[in-house]
Amino acid sequence: MILNIFGPSGSGKTTLIRELLKKNKTHQLFEQFTNKESKENLNKKISISLIPLPVFRGTIKEYFMIFSININDLFNLNNQLRDLAESIFGKIVDKKSLVKLSKRSVESFSAGELRRLFILKSLIIKQPITIIDEPFSNSDEKLWSIIYSAIQTMPRTIILSHFSLEKFMTSNDQYKSIHVEEIRLKFKI
Repeated sequence: MILNIFGPSGSGKTTLIRELLKKNKTHQLFEQFTNKESKENLNKKISISLIPLPVFRGTIKEYFMIFSININDLFNLNNQLRDLAESIFGKIVDKKSLVKLSKRSVESFSAGELRRLFILKSLIIKQPITIIDEPFSNSDEKLWSIIYSAIQTMPRTIILSHFSLEKFMTSNDQYKSIHVEEIRLKFKI
């Protein structure tokens, strides 16, 4: 289930989510607008990819290690996550290419590749709720379907974007698009 919170740049989408995280109310937001109940406190188990992009100076292997992700796990991704990984790193064909990739500096990636890297990390971690801020920024439109397909692999995702994601949705998708102002009114933030 995807909850798409949309609004123009500067409308406070990221600030709203950060406030809800501080108040331990992110799971309530998801439940209220998607009618998906959860008996656990999901705020303790949230994978987050928010802008501004954090500065990390190190290798891909070191970056993944921070989140307890083994670089070799890139061989075991489902098709959607593998497509996302390959949109960042290129084809991962063998151990030799993986060793080369693992030594690459995170700083050497473009803004779009970094954004997709942070999204990939958030999806690999597999928490009950995943929050992704502006997943399509800095990426060509031809990559949007790859990003969206990867995001759909998660059971509960909150996407913050400038626009409603309805152009990606099919009749089979479970999603709800809501303007940021409606959430502010309901949560009085």
